[in-house]
Amino acid sequence: MDQTELTLRRLHNQFLVAAGSADEGVCGLIGLQAQHGAAALHALAIRSRGEIDYAAFVKTWSFRGTLHLHRKADLPLVLYHGSETDYGQIALSKEYAASVRSGYFREIVLGLLARGDCTREQLKEAFSSSGMTEQESPVILHSKGGLLRAMAEHGEIAYVADRNLIFTKLESMERMEQQPALAELVRRYISHYGPVSMRDAQTFFGLPQKLLKAHLEAALERFSYQGQTYFAAGSVVPNGVTMPKVLFLAAFDQMLLGYQKTQNSILPQEHLKTIYSDNGIIMPTVLVDGKVRAVWRREHDTIELYPIFTLAARERSEICKAAEELFSNAALRWIEA
Repeated sequence: MDQTELTLRRLHNQFLVAAGSADEGVCGLIGLQAQHGAAALHALAIRSRGEIDYAAFVKTWSFRGTLHLHRKADLPLVLYHGSETDYGQIALSKEYAASVRSGYFREIVLGLLARGDCTREQLKEAFSSSGMTEQESPVILHSKGGLLRAMAEHGEIAYVADRNLIFTKLESMERMEQQPALAELVRRYISHYGPVSMRDAQTFFGLPQKLLKAHLEAALERFSYQGQTYFAAGSVVPNGVTMPKVLFLAAFDQMLLGYQKTQNSILPQEHLKTIYSDNGIIMPTVLVDGKVRAVWRREHDTIELYPIFTLAARERSEICKAAEELFSNAALRWIEA
């Protein structure tokens, strides 16, 4: 095992060498980070072949307490009992539930969404018109998500996948218990992020190692690399499959969130602060031959490219060619440091 093989196996398992269906990609990767909705859709598109049925997916809070795009069919798994966050449950906590009439406003939400999807603003207006008091408002509409987030963490409501801040009512579900859920989640993680280390898994799930250890050790393959133990599903990259020349990864892409950043084989360690900003943003990146060589962003109809390194003429040409294929109607602009 060398760094190139490690990277290629990860890219292949993440559907970035050979695309799968949208359903396979979101299922295998256990969701896509959706803090920025457009980034999640880009991450899905570059991993998918064929048409995408967005009605099969929703956005909700899951790993590390952040928004992810998930298959509806996976919600009982990713929203297992015990996955709720303390700050996400403020509006339903014993401290506030009675005094702020959380149950009353919860029924209003369910009643409105039973008749059709609603924007967050429409639900807030319904709260106000139903007599929400000045005492209740800071809890029901808490900046960490309030009542709507609390209901989402229980699997009652979620955001629709392809539009911003529009809630939909979910079908009744039986959420899984923690241990069988973690067994399946770690199995998918090893299969589609592997090879991975214990520290990688801890980073991805945001959980203590003691909860993950036994599930990781059930992996089919285990080996040592650069002083650490890595776990994998025993899969190999098919013969003839080579490293992609260029990949435009999304902001908050799973290739950047799935691993401990100081040991991620695609990252230039000397430029981590360019990719991971101080305010928590993870930039969209351009991989050339399996290494991050630039960051990018879309400004209306223009793709702006910011090189991290001095790029050879061949690299610039390959980046431009890939950009033209992926963003067919957008102009390209290089922004030099």
